[in-house]
Amino acid sequence: MSVLRNLVTTFALAASLALPGLAQAQLADGAGELRPTDRVTGAPDADLLIIEYASFACPHCASFQTDVWPMIDREFVETGLIRYSIRPMLTSPPQIAGAGIILSECIPEDRYFHAVDLLFAEQATIFQTARDGGDVLAVYNRIAAATGGSAEGLLACLQDPAANERVNAYAIAAAEDGIRSTPSFIINGDLLAIGHEGEESGTHNHAMAGPTIFLHGGEPLLINGETVPGRLDEDSFRRIILHFLDVTDSAD
Repeated sequence: MSVLRNLVTTFALAASLALPGLAQAQLADGAGELRPTDRVTGAPDADLLIIEYASFACPHCASFQTDVWPMIDREFVETGLIRYSIRPMLTSPPQIAGAGIILSECIPEDRYFHAVDLLFAEQATIFQTARDGGDVLAVYNRIAAATGGSAEGLLACLQDPAANERVNAYAIAAAEDGIRSTPSFIINGDLLAIGHEGEESGTHNHAMAGPTIFLHGGEPLLINGETVPGRLDEDSFRRIILHFLDVTDSAD
């Protein structure tokens, strides 16, 4: 655990930068365009691109990866309808989020999304092992081995200053992009996030705001004239993706 514990100081500043204290942050220009550092799955000629900001220390992200991502992959990515990219974010606890980022980039590139699956599947085990004072590094070594890496290679990556700098760079980039929480998504160039009805008009007091809904570009997402309840589940995301595929087809 000592190697991971030593990452706390390195990542502390960047973690504080990753979550701007804005009720509804504005998405920066260019945030919805693919970058050289983005890992992408799906057909290159797919009509729709979805970019997810996720943290390996975020329980909601783990639930999304376990409960929703398999449907998205099966119905939309593998069928060639969408391209999907995950941009890692640094959230608390930074040593867990940072170690996940480093591991995911330390194994063969073609195993990246497999590593993401395993990191989220093992998230609860990682947290429990850390709480119990156990050998968290052993859990990461197991994930690395299952995705084509090794314990020796992972240790070298964790101790590599360049890898640590990349983690900080991801955190700063997410803050500059206007991302304040995970998971968040960019679809059709605008931010899709869960908020409260009324938030888009400047009503940031949640006690006064309406129910939790999806916001797109800072406005309530309307499908067939109705708002979409802010639930991270299969039905909601199937409905959202089909909506944006229809929008994309109509624009062509």
